[in-house]
Parts: sequence; C-alpha cells; structure tokens
Amino acid sequence: MKKFFTLLALFCAAMVIVPNAYAQKKQKVKVDKVVKYAQKDPQRRAWGEGAHFNESTARNIAEMQARAALSARVESAVYQMMEEAVIDKTQYVSNGSTAAALDESTTDRKTTTSAITSQVLRNTPVVKTSIYYQDNKQYKVYVCIEYQGSVDELYNHFTRALESQRTSTGEPKYEIRQEEARKVFTATLQK
Repeated sequence: MKKFFTLLALFCAAMVIVPNAYAQKKQKVKVDKVVKYAQKDPQRRAWGEGAHFNESTARNIAEMQARAALSARVESAVYQMMEEAVIDKTQYVSNGSTAAALDESTTDRKTTTSAITSQVLRNTPVVKTSIYYQDNKQYKVYVCIEYQGSVDELYNHFTRALESQRTSTGEPKYEIRQEEARKVFTATLQK
C-alpha cells in the first residue's frame, strides 16, 4: 500500500511539474508573409485566411474575409468623415417629428456609406496568396487584397461619389470641409 501512495504522489508531482515546464517555454508564433505584406500598408490592404478540404473554397473564404475587412475599415473611415467633416444641409422641424428626421438622416448616411464603399472597392484585386496543405488534409490559404490607388485617390473617389449622389437628388445635401475630411479619413484608415 505504501508503494501505491508513493507512486501516486510521484505521478501527481509529475503532472504538476510537466505542465509548468511547458508553460514556461514561450514559443514565437509565425506570421505568414501575406499578413506581413498587408500590415505594411493597412490603409490600402487587407488580408484574410480560409481553411477547407477544397483549395478553391479555402481561397474564396480567405478572399471574402479580406474584402470584408477592407470594406469595414474603409466604410468606417467614410462614415467617420461624414460625421465629423460633412455639414448636413437638411432642415428639420422643431416639433415631435424632429427625432424621426434625425434618425432618417443617420440611416441615409449609413446607406450612402455602404453603397459608395461597395462601388469604390468593387474591383479590388488579390495581390498576394499563400497556400498550405495541413496535416488534417485541409488547405489553409492566406490572401491579401489591395486598393490600386493611393490613399488620396481613395479619398477623392469617395468625395466624387458623394458629390454625384448629391447632384442626383437635385438639391444640395452635403457640404464637405475638404481639409478636415481628408485628415479624418486618413486618420481613421490608419487605425
């Protein structure tokens, strides 16, 4: 019986010591070259990853993630720009329907922002890809997409789209403070 308790004590001690030994070792996580490439210019690039048993499906998943990431970042920058640097020319009545009119204006801005973002980023190409075949017999694919112009061209593309949206409605809806808008747009993209 004494041998049993001695073995049990040794086994328990080994269970405590072994995990602590592994926990003390710090392993550096490798970052894929596609991710590094995307992080060099985050204002115009985004990356995504996908894993699947079919290589083309994994590539499609990665590309969708990259497009969603870039679209979300740019949409956030445009929305922030519209909130801080665009003066809304819509007039409101100061009665019970004012809150509804303000809500409608916010919804219009979000809809406009989403529409312009999808229009501008429609043909953003894949510029870098990494494909790995894993032990679990799945493909792991990293994809980087990139807006092909500069950040200033991206900003100009959005302001032109806002201008065309304003003229298509027939009334002056927005007034853009250009320098402030450019600063807000660029700063938000860098985040």
